[in-house]
Amino acid sequence: MPVHEYDELSFAGARLRAVHHLQDGYGDALILKDEHGYWGLYYFYWSQSPPPQAKPHWMEGPAAEPGAFRAPFEMQLWLEQNGYEGYHNDLD
Repeated sequence: MPVHEYDELSFAGARLRAVHHLQDGYGDALILKDEHGYWGLYYFYWSQSPPPQAKPHWMEGPAAEPGAFRAPFEMQLWLEQNGYEGYHNDLD
């Protein structure tokens, strides 16, 4: 899959390819691996599971190690501290 298409990968599709899944009370981060390295796809839905068709709110990578990615809450704080909009989707 071309790198630029990861930002359009649905939660269900990314979950099938994930080598690691980070979850906390703020969201989900799915870590994928390809020939370029590891990629983190972030879905911010609080404690709810993202809908299967959800696209990532944020993506970063490539990184050399899967441990290079922040937990979803830590990523959200970093985004806000660096001037990015706050991401939060409620399903209810």
